[in-house]
Amino acid sequence: MQTVSTNLMKTQEHIDNFSLTLTKILNHEVELGNEIVETSKGWPDKKTIIIILKKPFIGEYQLENTVFRNIDDPHYWKAEYVDNSTNHVLACKF
Repeated sequence: MQTVSTNLMKTQEHIDNFSLTLTKILNHEVELGNEIVETSKGWPDKKTIIIILKKPFIGEYQLENTVFRNIDDPHYWKAEYVDNSTNHVLACKF
């Protein structure tokens, strides 16, 4: 039987350097009960930071320079907000 690692990483540096615009969404989601399960940096762009939330987005947001995308791909995630000025991504699981 093969085991799959569920050791996901959260790095405070990624959170601290995350897009200010997406941080507004992130903070609101956390206040509503969502939580960060993973952070990463360097894909698809060197400067890209990705933060992934445990649950689907609870709220709906429309902020300047931010685009919502319904990814709906279990290999990646359910949906994301992208800050076009930084290429940072706030994503959510299913």
